[in-house]
Amino acid sequence: MSMSVFKSGKKRKPLHFLWGIMLAAVGLLAVVVYSRRGSGNLQEDDGRMAEDLARLSAQSYESVLLSMHSTQSFQEEDFSVFLNQDALIASHCILDLAELSDYLDCVFRSGNGISHVYLSLDPELLWNAAGGNSRRWSRSLSEYLYPYIEAHPDVPFEVLLPYPYIDYWLSFSEKKLDSLLTLYRSLVDGLCAYPNVKTYFPGQEFWLMINPDNYEESLFDVNEIVAQKLFLYTFCDAVYQITPQNGEDVLRSLRETILREKNSPTRYPDLSGWSLVLFGDSILGNFDGSYSIPGYINGLSGATVYNYAVGGSSASLRSEKGSDFPMVADSFLAGDSLVSKGCRVFSHGEAPEGAEGRKLCFLINFGINDYLSGTPLENPSDPFDITTYKGALRTYVSRLQADFPDACYILISPTHIINQEGDIPLADYCSALQEISEEMDTFYLDNYDSFVITQDNLWDYLSDGYHPNERGRLAMAADIMYFMEENLP
Repeated sequence: MSMSVFKSGKKRKPLHFLWGIMLAAVGLLAVVVYSRRGSGNLQEDDGRMAEDLARLSAQSYESVLLSMHSTQSFQEEDFSVFLNQDALIASHCILDLAELSDYLDCVFRSGNGISHVYLSLDPELLWNAAGGNSRRWSRSLSEYLYPYIEAHPDVPFEVLLPYPYIDYWLSFSEKKLDSLLTLYRSLVDGLCAYPNVKTYFPGQEFWLMINPDNYEESLFDVNEIVAQKLFLYTFCDAVYQITPQNGEDVLRSLRETILREKNSPTRYPDLSGWSLVLFGDSILGNFDGSYSIPGYINGLSGATVYNYAVGGSSASLRSEKGSDFPMVADSFLAGDSLVSKGCRVFSHGEAPEGAEGRKLCFLINFGINDYLSGTPLENPSDPFDITTYKGALRTYVSRLQADFPDACYILISPTHIINQEGDIPLADYCSALQEISEEMDTFYLDNYDSFVITQDNLWDYLSDGYHPNERGRLAMAADIMYFMEENLP
């Protein structure tokens, strides 16, 4: 028998009984949360509601996004591009279900053929608006939301629950956290009783909540690139769906994460005195913004990160028209402005070559594309043959060292991938990289034999068998940060 989310080790009471107890207890939250703007408390009317209702009445659209939190990072264009929907996004942060009802009235009386309704609902704010009273909470749902769902059974309602920065969750005592999570469970169960409703909850994801750079002005408002990622994951791919069937496990996992961080907070090294220059392939180069590997390093350590990694590149030179390590390194060493423009900088700072008072470190991560291309490890007659793996690394690490003799250098091995038993096994490229590291007197970071990603857990950390997902990128960023703290002067 499954255990309760909140009372591990005890036989679970019937849900309606548990909700009665916990909803009574959560009344204590009303006093606490009412004044908390950072956690999304009520706002005064700024005129946006009237503007929204006028647009909803006059414009042509087929879907709407209505939210209790800011929608400024969401783009109507994404609905068109990814879902083929002409959408209207309301700008006013809806205060309560009575206001939501005004919006839904306007939507369904507009004369538009409505294909989808997207809602961002906050259980805490709904409880606050109900005055911390369980009867008012239930009545407001029954009067102001459920009738629209029932009246339009052919219209999908997709509900996105909050995904705040971790400080929001850490502000609650264990008792109040349990009460709040009960509200989440109650809302999910109530909504999912209707077959035309889906609910999503990315708020349990550690990669999202832990990085302050994922958020902008408040604990709830993510930046545009993260907002688009959440849009794709939820409304397009139905990732992070929470249901009555998995809700207990999802909320238990969140609870465990929050209590762990309360009792033993995750600590990331302070690398604010460092400028980092990254060379590599798509592992470093195909992701941008705050949830990329360089973005995590910057947001969690304070390092200034310059990313010269290019997707599809290899250490060896395969074509002079490509973006392999020899081509990118040559451009970097020549101060090519075109390369500099392609460099993503995750905090303001000087160019790496002029970083006065900052320590400089080069991080070089190649091998997967060399492996997939069957690149020779070495040319016995020419150790500096840049069409080979070791020859290219030997050549360009030595050139970087000549131009930046005081910098530190870290060669980072590939991780495990889905297919690694080619004509030259991936493990052989990792061994070759270690040999080059020893030869060139650099640091070697072993992400193959001594890393969280193994052949047994690939799909926990890789999105497609080759590229790390958000969890994998956070793990790689953390590995780099801890390695630097432990090994670099």
